[in-house]
Amino acid sequence: MIVVRYLVASLLILSYLLFCWLCWRHYQRKQPSIIASNNASNPAGDIVIAYASQTGNARRIAEQSALQLQQAGKAVITLPLNQLTDTQLLSATHLLIVASTYGEGEAPDNANRFIPRRLNRLGEGSLQSLTYLILGLGDSHYTHFCGFAQQLHHGLHHRGAQAIADMIAVDKLDESALRHWQYYLGKLAGSSHFADWSKPAYSDWLLVARHCLNLASPGAPAYHLQLKPAVQAINNQTWQAGDIVEVGPCNSMDRIDVFLQQLNRHLPRESLSEKDLDVNEAQLAHLRQLSDDALLSELADLGHREYSIASAPQEGTLDLVVRQVQLANNELGIGSGWLTAHAPLQSLIRLRVRSNPHFHSPAAQHPLILIGNGTGIAGLRSHLANPARATGKHWLFFGERHYLADNFFNADIQHWQETGLLTQVNKIFSRDAGDGQRGYVQDLLMPNADDIRAWVAAGSAIFVCGSLQGMAQAVDEALVAILGAEQLELLADQQRYCRDVY
Repeated sequence: MIVVRYLVASLLILSYLLFCWLCWRHYQRKQPSIIASNNASNPAGDIVIAYASQTGNARRIAEQSALQLQQAGKAVITLPLNQLTDTQLLSATHLLIVASTYGEGEAPDNANRFIPRRLNRLGEGSLQSLTYLILGLGDSHYTHFCGFAQQLHHGLHHRGAQAIADMIAVDKLDESALRHWQYYLGKLAGSSHFADWSKPAYSDWLLVARHCLNLASPGAPAYHLQLKPAVQAINNQTWQAGDIVEVGPCNSMDRIDVFLQQLNRHLPRESLSEKDLDVNEAQLAHLRQLSDDALLSELADLGHREYSIASAPQEGTLDLVVRQVQLANNELGIGSGWLTAHAPLQSLIRLRVRSNPHFHSPAAQHPLILIGNGTGIAGLRSHLANPARATGKHWLFFGERHYLADNFFNADIQHWQETGLLTQVNKIFSRDAGDGQRGYVQDLLMPNADDIRAWVAAGSAIFVCGSLQGMAQAVDEALVAILGAEQLELLADQQRYCRDVY
């Protein structure tokens, strides 16, 4: 009798465990649609986030990304790459892919059918209306580092889709690379008001000089800033040409005062200098009910801002070019306002140098074809100032508004022409042309197509820096027309076609 009771009890326990497992499986299968925004009612969606995940990291980052975009009011679908349908792929405005690489460049199990069964069946040019961004997760100790992500990038680009930026390769979940991905999420959301997933380890730098580069320009003011470390000196390894800085901005005193008035409370200004004060009425009502300590804990820290470095370490200062952003309420943007107007000279700036290997100069002495517009001159200037390129012969394409007002770093460029570092310079200024004749930097490429092909055949590398919207896509289209998509992809694989666009 006792044996029978034990058997019955065992059967009940096994039945319960089976029931729990079936519930869990059902939850797992439904989870992609839970994180999505109106997946069933909106099968196309503005933004599709697809993940290729073997151990769960890619899925977790995809869901974090979806949450950030949803909080900015974007419609988002999140799902495994194998579940991406033709309708979603052809109708989406933006496709974001978070892709792990399994084994020796292979796709994870939930993404292994996408290329052969979906992408390879599409013809060339079929995805021209799609823009995409790929985050590759991997380990650089493996031969095919981020190999599957690279396959996805080539496949999408070959079918006419436009890359928002070069593939972001994340080595062993490097936090700085993930912040770079998050920076582009902010650009895609049209808002830089987001909390960093991981806070950069800032150092203190002194703002030693600042002047406006385009005082007479009708466009937004652009400033040249120079900084030095507050403690140790700059050495040749502090950064490389092509690297980026992450800046921790601060609120202006006026912005803090307005917030305190809305809050109807007295707090030390310095306690709010690094806090995100962009809150709505409902959030303000909630904050008013909290103690001072609880209120400060509730407010998120301001997210970092990213800028291309415009100098070489050998010049003795870390230089930036920052254009002021004017908000709808006539305030300056948090990052640009802090750096160009609110931070006094000799004040401390929280800053972290982040390596940007995809925009580093080639190891060999390849001639450089440098293409950029506006403040994108910063990332190009760093390569020209790099002593390692001093013996090369380089070519600069640059576009801005007015020759007299917006001819950034013209003295430097003329000096490099005189020394032979720059053998060709092509500039264009859109507002100096007559009515209906405006031209932009991308318009300089086709008239020089034969020479560009000759330079590339001789080993030149192409570096593009500047506006993500308009310029970067148009330059890519012009280069495809000149060189062909296959050769441009080969150059990218050889790190001879590199972009730093924002």
